[in-house]
Amino acid sequence: MATRTVIGLFAENSHAAKTLEDLAAAGLHRDALDLLSADDASDAPKLRALADLVPEPDLSIYVEGVRQGGTLLTAQVPLDREARAAEIIGANTPVNIREHAVTLKARNPELKAELIDAKRDPNVLEVVEEFVELGKEKVEAGRMRIYNVVSESKVSKSIDLVDETVTVQRRAVDRPALEDAFKERVFELSEFDERALVSKRAQVVEEVNLAKLAETKGQTVTETVRRSDVRVDRVDADGKVIG
Repeated sequence: MATRTVIGLFAENSHAAKTLEDLAAAGLHRDALDLLSADDASDAPKLRALADLVPEPDLSIYVEGVRQGGTLLTAQVPLDREARAAEIIGANTPVNIREHAVTLKARNPELKAELIDAKRDPNVLEVVEEFVELGKEKVEAGRMRIYNVVSESKVSKSIDLVDETVTVQRRAVDRPALEDAFKERVFELSEFDERALVSKRAQVVEEVNLAKLAETKGQTVTETVRRSDVRVDRVDADGKVIG
């Protein structure tokens, strides 16, 4: 059965080891899986053997990544398992080889950090996969407004008022008159009435203000994504597919 080699470079050896276990759990033979690092001298021949599988300058970049402490995972997989193997590797945080090449170049100026441009190389096809990315935007869902309104209403209050009335009181007496009894005299007594005085004062009895209450709610977004895989067929001289 025809196979393809799927590779991934990891900055952390633990991530590479977990990826190997995930690939094995997915049904790939452990003999078809390998971890290559600079710490293991026996891996040097295996890295050189990658020249038959990975073209330059990509090979140099991967080898330099291993030399600078990375771990390279290689998986020999059947053609119908290639996409699944790539998916498992991608889910375990491998380095972004194009971005990592710039870092490697900074540490090793002699390294050619330009990967093969699939758009210019007729022998390379790109595996294109769509991913769903979620973002957030604020949209106005309504607003609340407060404003003051002046209204009038009748208010009745009771108060006790005093009205004074001067009265003449007479009573019969029997006593001798004084010597100046016939002297003219005048007596006055004033009458006072109370009247209501009305005044008004403004009193704050309540405060009203606007405030926001924010509630976080989860939302699941379902979208259809596409993936363009590369299939490999072996054909004979007559153009017929073999195996």
